[in-house]
Amino acid sequence: MVNLIPVLLICLPQITQGKHLLRFLTFCQRNVTGDGQYDIKYDGDQLLHADPVTFEIVERLPEFAEQWVPDPGLVSDAYVSLGTCMYNIPRSIKGEHYPEEVIASPTAMIYPKQEMELEIPNTLICFVNDFHPPTVNFTWTRNGRPVDPREVSQTQYYSNSDFSFRISSYLDFTPQESDIYSCSVGHVSLQGPLTKFWDVVELHTEQQVVETAVCVGGVILGLIGVVTGLWFIMKTNKSCQT
Repeated sequence: MVNLIPVLLICLPQITQGKHLLRFLTFCQRNVTGDGQYDIKYDGDQLLHADPVTFEIVERLPEFAEQWVPDPGLVSDAYVSLGTCMYNIPRSIKGEHYPEEVIASPTAMIYPKQEMELEIPNTLICFVNDFHPPTVNFTWTRNGRPVDPREVSQTQYYSNSDFSFRISSYLDFTPQESDIYSCSVGHVSLQGPLTKFWDVVELHTEQQVVETAVCVGGVILGLIGVVTGLWFIMKTNKSCQT
C-alpha cells in the first residue's frame, strides 16, 4: 500500500442564496512533512493559501493586497488546522480499517504563455491535472539536456471539486529555431514519466506558411496590376487609331 494517505477536511461555512460558495480546505500527508496545504476558495477561485512551514498567508492575487487584507487570525487557524490534520491521519486510517489509497493518473499538456516568436523571451507552461495523491515531480529538457533549474518555477497544488489535484510548472526560455523542449511528469500512478514535447520547428514552419502566403498574394496583386495596365494601354491605342 502506498505510504501517502491524504486527509481532506472541508468546511463550507457560507452559502449565500445558493449562488456563492466559500470553501476552506486543509490537506496533509502521512510521513510527508512541510507538504501540507491550507487554502480558501470563493466560487472555485483561490483567494489565499498558507505556507505549510511558516504559516504565512499568501494571497493568490498580490495586486489586490492593498484593497483586501486577510484576517491576522488566519495564521493561527492554518497552524491549528494543519496540526490537527497530521494528528488525525493515523487515527483516521485505523478507524477506517486501513483502506487502500485512491490513485488517479495525471493528464498533462504543454503550451506557451504568449504567442511564440523566435528570439523573443517567453514562458512554457506544463499543466498537469486530475491526479491523486498530490505528489508529482517535473523534469524539463532542452534538446535532450536538462535545463537550468533557475529557469523553472511551479505553483502549489490546487484541488479540484472531485478531490483530485492540479499544478503547473513554468520554464522561462527564448525560442531558437529547431529547439525541442520536453516536460516529464513523475507520479506514483505511472510506470514511467508522462512526457510532453514542444517543437520550435513547428513555429518556424507556421511563420514560413504566413510569409509564403503574403509573398504569393503580392505576386498575384502585381500580376493583376500588369494585366490591368496592359488592358488600358491596348484600349488607349485602339482609341488613338480610331
